[in-house]
Amino acid sequence: MPDFAIFVPKHVDAAAIDTCLHDRDAVFEPIDLETFDPAAQHESHHSFIVLETDHFVVHIRGSKPAKCHYQSRNLIMSLLGRGYNMKSFGMRLQERDGLRLVTQQPMHYFAKSNDAECLYCNNATEDNTIVKYFDTDEDVNLAKFAKIVKSNPNCVHSHFIVNIGDKYRAVETDNVENTYVFSAALKYRIVDSLAKGTTSIEALIEEERNIDSKRPNPERQSGFKLCDSNGNIIADGETFALQILRREESDESEMDEDVKAGLSDKELLFYRKDFVGINSFMNDGNDHFLCGQVDYGTDFECETIDDIVYLKHGDKYFYNDLDSETNDIFISEKVPTKEQRIQIHYSDDGDIMLSAWGGRLYAICDWVKGSYGAIGFFATESQLRWGSPMKLRIFKY
Repeated sequence: MPDFAIFVPKHVDAAAIDTCLHDRDAVFEPIDLETFDPAAQHESHHSFIVLETDHFVVHIRGSKPAKCHYQSRNLIMSLLGRGYNMKSFGMRLQERDGLRLVTQQPMHYFAKSNDAECLYCNNATEDNTIVKYFDTDEDVNLAKFAKIVKSNPNCVHSHFIVNIGDKYRAVETDNVENTYVFSAALKYRIVDSLAKGTTSIEALIEEERNIDSKRPNPERQSGFKLCDSNGNIIADGETFALQILRREESDESEMDEDVKAGLSDKELLFYRKDFVGINSFMNDGNDHFLCGQVDYGTDFECETIDDIVYLKHGDKYFYNDLDSETNDIFISEKVPTKEQRIQIHYSDDGDIMLSAWGGRLYAICDWVKGSYGAIGFFATESQLRWGSPMKLRIFKY
């Protein structure tokens, strides 16, 4: 049994109330308000809901009951399921006409009853939703769905979502032929933007068309030379650090004098900057691999062999292990084969980006926490669409 139940007084028609995804996990119990004792229910339920005709009441053990708007019922049930208390409610909900709610109206979903990814209710994307179910693919009638959405005053009217399996389809309510299919990996950003009116189906289609323009050019540049962002050629064997351009550089003039006094000249140069380092802590018994580090730069250099520029750390070369499940960039004493090479590209501002040789993905740095980042070729669908490749600035000192 869930941590909360839904109690339905005799005068309330539960069938007339918008269905929520979390109703699948709830227990609806009919009650007589004249004999119903909320205090007694708290002995077995930390929280529960009592439905009324035009609102519902949330009861949380140790707090006063709160009247809430049906517009936000699924979101509120989600918060209850996560153990939110009434104080936490106040941080997420506003009050209007004496009722608690989120002002953003819910997105209307139409989901296949036995095969829809949204049924798992395992992320915030579906928190602010209402839903109707259909049983078979043949039951999908977009014109009918559009009429249902338009007739409901408590949901987003511009678009609705159809979910079958792990595929989602956004549909424009006023023109049901205007649709866009997307995967579960993209749903949070797309559903949220459609609900807020900050994107359109046309814009989503255009974004998808532009993905290829964000991929590396696989063609090799003849006579390639490694240069810094000012166009100065880096000679073979010349050492440098690789700064990861993630945030604004700190202003040394605003640095605390006590902090400044405790840093060496080299530490001052690296302070509050992000750099490529060598991972020495998560070695699997093979070669070490690149990572992102804060306030610390590792020495790198380049070497040109047969007109190919290789990045190096000491006597070890950067390479891409095609058999690795992690898609990291490794270092090894062996000169990489053609398939293992790392290709260097220049951004418009003269900084460099990395890809596998002839590859179609730029390397990214996924900052696991503030001081450590994982570097490799593991861009997700959403990162390809809305993210940026890792840009590196050659940092000489």
